[in-house]
Formats: sequence, structure tokens, C-alpha cells
Amino acid sequence: MRNDERFNAGIAHLRAYVNEHGHGRVPRTFVTAEGFRLGRWVAVKRLAIRNNSPAMTEQRIAALNASGFVLHPRRGVQGPTALHQEQWNDGITHLCTYIAEHGDADVPRRYVSPDGYQLGMWVQTRRKQAHTGRLTDSARIDELNKLGFVWTSQRRGGFGITTPPSRKRTETQDGTAGKVDGTTDTDPKESSR
Repeated sequence: MRNDERFNAGIAHLRAYVNEHGHGRVPRTFVTAEGFRLGRWVAVKRLAIRNNSPAMTEQRIAALNASGFVLHPRRGVQGPTALHQEQWNDGITHLCTYIAEHGDADVPRRYVSPDGYQLGMWVQTRRKQAHTGRLTDSARIDELNKLGFVWTSQRRGGFGITTPPSRKRTETQDGTAGKVDGTTDTDPKESSR
């Protein structure tokens, strides 16, 4: 595909993305249903503009801007910024769709929704945050629990936290801190061999 054809294809995919999602903040890993790596394409265009690449003519920049292109995606500080809340809501929406289709919330780590959303990685990040004590917002924990979120997955890389996270660790009857099972990072079928 020639450069102009590829650029025009990227513009068309970007417009479709903006029409569907309502914004041009394309995740770097986003791939269209047709297999076009839109997230990578957008990231390359951002870099080319920042580096004043001669390939990024005024006409191309104007076409990008008219298509909803976002040169500087918002990167907030850690905390409940509007972007973080939007990302959280996107994850919850995709998780609800997954549950409706599959009957549970045990999402495989590499699962990608039909619209290109990497739900498996979103779920894995929540598990990792819980495992490391960084998921502390009780409202978000409650929201996940109400959906039947699987904190301990028997799938590979499940970050085997044995109980939903809480603000403080509880002690067991023998006085030891709540136990975290680190063995669920392997496939249960392999451990029985």
C-alpha cells in the first residue's frame, strides 16, 4: 500500500473509531476488525508531528485534525481524573458484556473484545492492583464484587489473590496475615503432571 493510500486508510479508520467511541484517544494497541493497527498508526503520526517530520504536511495535519485526531492524549496523575473514570467505565462496560456472553467474569488475560478493547489486560491489571495493594477504592472494589469479579483465576497469570481486596489485611485465626497464593501463575493442568 502506498503512503498516500495508507494515510487515507488510517484517516478512514480514525473517523470510524471517533464515530463509534466519541473521541480520538485511540489506545496504542487498538486493532480494527479489519486488522488495521490503528493505535500504532496514530502513535506514529503523533511522533512524526512532534518531530516535525517532512511527511506530515499541513494538509495531512489538517486531515488528521478534521478526523478527530488527538495529538496530546490526556495523561492525568494517579487518581480519579475524568480520563481515569472514563477508562474505568469502559472496562466495566466491556466486563458486563463479557459476563452476559460467557456467564462469568473469569476473563482470559489475552482476551480482546470484538471492538478491539483489551479486556483481558484490563482485568489482569485490576487483579495485579489488588494483589499489590494498589486497588483501594472501596466503591470500585464493591462494583467489581457485585459483578462477580474473579480475583483468583485458575488461568495462567491470575495473580492468585485469595480474597477480594480490602482497605486493611485481616489476620487469620492463627494470627498470621491473610495469605496470598502465588501458585496460580501457572496452568493448573501443568501442576498436576
